[in-house]
Amino acid sequence: MLELTADQWAALCASDERNFVATIRDDIVRDAPRYAEDPTLLDRLVRAYADAKRMGFQQDKELVEFLYIEADMPEFYRKPGIAAWLAKPGRPIEERFEDLLAVTRRKLIDRDKEKR
Repeated sequence: MLELTADQWAALCASDERNFVATIRDDIVRDAPRYAEDPTLLDRLVRAYADAKRMGFQQDKELVEFLYIEADMPEFYRKPGIAAWLAKPGRPIEERFEDLLAVTRRKLIDRDKEKR
């Protein structure tokens, strides 16, 4: 059986996480080709991923949504209102994030209706 040192295990995990983020970056570029020319995209996504993990994100679905938003709005999660919402106690961060997305979508729909 292969045994890894703590440093080797940490390096392996970091490599897996960077590959995960790189795959999401590729998906983002596929879905929005304008990002193909952004030389900062991968590094921004890696930082946002690390920040999301520190905040407590664990589920891939929410992490992917988080990274897609990061591509459009760098460091969106650091804006005071969003940061305060995500830091609210009492519920898992993924639930607070999904609530944030739902409220945002609702406001966009309402704003769109007002424009008509």
